[in-house]
Amino acid sequence: MIVAFDVWLLGFFSAWRSAAGDLLFSAITWTGSLWLLLPFSLLIGVFRQQALVPLSILTAAVASHSLKLIVARARPELHEVLGTMPADLSFPSAHSAQAAACAAALVLTVPALRQASLLPLLVVWVLVVGISRLYLQVHWPSDVLAGWAIGILCAVCVRQEFHGHAPERV
Repeated sequence: MIVAFDVWLLGFFSAWRSAAGDLLFSAITWTGSLWLLLPFSLLIGVFRQQALVPLSILTAAVASHSLKLIVARARPELHEVLGTMPADLSFPSAHSAQAAACAAALVLTVPALRQASLLPLLVVWVLVVGISRLYLQVHWPSDVLAGWAIGILCAVCVRQEFHGHAPERV
């Protein structure tokens, strides 16, 4: 369901465009891409001898792409898209889900004392990836919000599944 807030926020980002913003958000959006996150998370998994981060990202990718097929929401066409419009459907934002899953899983893999220093940085990154999807005009704001929720839920569920089966190394 598209609401007035979705339309208003996309209008806000369209009006806020600049050459520097175009360059910045075009680059930042790729940090939520499965093409970047999966190899990164596999390196973390090998280095830390744990599977939570890559499995959380993969679970979020599968969940978000499955929901895209079920919900079948068209991408926004209110304002000019920066770059090319992705060919798949809009809801939820897979970039937002994958970034949130990665961040949540990373926080869940570090000791509590380090979580406090890591969490703000990861929250800012996840927020900026979501904002990039709006700035580029390729998602509705509610797609991004749903993506964040799906990503966090996937990381928590994957951790819960493995927590009882094998201890994570921290």
